[in-house]
Amino acid sequence: MSGFSFVQITDHHLLESEDAMRDGFSPAYSLRMVMRHISEHVASKIDFIVSTGDLVEPELETHYQSAAKLLGVNSSATLPGPQHINIEGLKDFPFYFLPGNHDDRALVTKYFFPESQSPKLYNFSFEHKGVQFVFMDWGPRSKAHFFPETREFLANVLKAEMPSVIVCHQHVKRIGSRWLDAFLAENLNGFWDVVLPRQDNVLGILCGHVHITYEDEYRGVPIYGLSSTAFPFAKVDEPLVILAPPHYRYVRIEDGVMTTRIYKVPI
Repeated sequence: MSGFSFVQITDHHLLESEDAMRDGFSPAYSLRMVMRHISEHVASKIDFIVSTGDLVEPELETHYQSAAKLLGVNSSATLPGPQHINIEGLKDFPFYFLPGNHDDRALVTKYFFPESQSPKLYNFSFEHKGVQFVFMDWGPRSKAHFFPETREFLANVLKAEMPSVIVCHQHVKRIGSRWLDAFLAENLNGFWDVVLPRQDNVLGILCGHVHITYEDEYRGVPIYGLSSTAFPFAKVDEPLVILAPPHYRYVRIEDGVMTTRIYKVPI
């Protein structure tokens, strides 16, 4: 297995146009600045970018049209990708996308994977340089749910005797915020019942949703959360948006070990 790197971004909450504002804040401008920073600082060292969901809000056709234009999507692609984007110096750059709770799966498919039929859930896997990436879908609601078909999918793909990275939108362990932790799946134990017997092969879990950057673990399985490219939340018991720079996560996998670094982007 040869070493490689990639970048995770998450929770973009794009609106109906680049000029549109949410409470005086421009999600499109912030995402552009993140993409510019990636282009200028790490693009030459990474193989792809993966977004862990909530591309738009609300999930309307006009918003996906604007998002596709912003990202410079100009090629056909089939699931699970990659699609290729053109934005802020990134030219035909490989881009994987997993929907979040604010995303309409049919519209994501229409605008990012036009050659594919839209699935009910985005449960997919692919291999990259000897590492299996497992994209799993917790569903289209803020509160996650571990669907039977997702359980079956996850159990099957983790049978592969190869290092794996699990990629999802909703978080998989309490972070210490009452309102955010209320979104955890009621049947979350079922997820860990599938993962833990295969934990020796799980390099880590990447997720978004809570708009907070953190590193944690569950019984030896590393968990990596990431702040939004739009508006970050404070880790408190009631909803609170804070003024802070957006983040992206640079991930390196080498010799069976996954390491990460957070970049903070001035805007």
